[in-house]
Amino acid sequence: MLNNLTNFWYLLAVTGDTNAEDIVDGAINGSRMVVSSFNQDWQDLANGNSEVFKAVVAVSALCGVVFVSFWSISWYSRLIQEGFSHEILNEMVYPLLVCLMLTVNNGQLLATTSLMFRNVAVNLNDKVLSITRNGITLRDAIRTANMDQAFAISVQTQLQECEKEPENGVDDQGQKINPREICRDEKINQAKNNAQKYKEKHGLSSYSNSWNPLDIAGQTINSMVQALSWIIFSGLQAAFQYVVQVAFLLNAYIAPIFLVLSLFPFGAKPIYAWVAGWLALTLVLMSYSIVCGMAASAIVNASNNNPLFLQLVQAILSPILALAMGSGGGMAAFSCFSSSGRLISGRVFR
Repeated sequence: MLNNLTNFWYLLAVTGDTNAEDIVDGAINGSRMVVSSFNQDWQDLANGNSEVFKAVVAVSALCGVVFVSFWSISWYSRLIQEGFSHEILNEMVYPLLVCLMLTVNNGQLLATTSLMFRNVAVNLNDKVLSITRNGITLRDAIRTANMDQAFAISVQTQLQECEKEPENGVDDQGQKINPREICRDEKINQAKNNAQKYKEKHGLSSYSNSWNPLDIAGQTINSMVQALSWIIFSGLQAAFQYVVQVAFLLNAYIAPIFLVLSLFPFGAKPIYAWVAGWLALTLVLMSYSIVCGMAASAIVNASNNNPLFLQLVQAILSPILALAMGSGGGMAAFSCFSSSGRLISGRVFR
């Protein structure tokens, strides 16, 4: 998608023209392109081929040996004094779980658990995008609105070429014509045909308030400014999606560290924060999709010819709301996990 945006801005700045299909590809497939760029990393993690994860597991396992050694001394001392009891046996569960998760196939069980959390988040997000609102799914609303707005910004820049044509002229038959108006009609008809072909190619639906090039035929004065703003917003949108995917992968890489640190016998266990982190990221992803989807579905059901509206929502407003909801949900989950853990520990070990 970044290559598409670069090509767009180069053509816009140098020639005043745009490759609409390249821009639309980036607009409607941007999130999928960002997600797919991490597929190989997740495959390496699941197959045990991630060198980063192996290194973290190795260091964590070494720390785990030290922690378990100190724990075992205290545990053995209690065993000699009290003999076997439910408390003694319960204390063995978590250290054995840590050893199992870190030592089997270089942390394969932990990697599989992380991949499971990630797949759950992706599946939940897909279900959110499959929700139908006003007769169209959120996913199709986002893709269709992005496509229309991408074509709109492209045609706005192309119509600037027509401003160079004179308003009065004569054709081959000697009749008076308006070359500027003819140029506009040609660009608009070409854009309408390309948009229809693109919708049919990608299975995008049309709607009553779908973008019409005639609506912006005279709005070419600020098209360069709008095009630049569109590129900036699209880049911010892609950057946010990229950061979210990096956060998912980073949360998987740090899992061994949080698992080992939970061997400390005091305070809240960091493993709760790790699980809460997955929940927070899932809420961020779902909240972002909901806000973007509702904005897009509003566009397809109400006339809106501003090609920057959805990009503004996707690049600025949606990330802010998604982060607020995700972080709040993650903190609430962490507090709940910590309180439940202390409650359970108090009842089991007293």
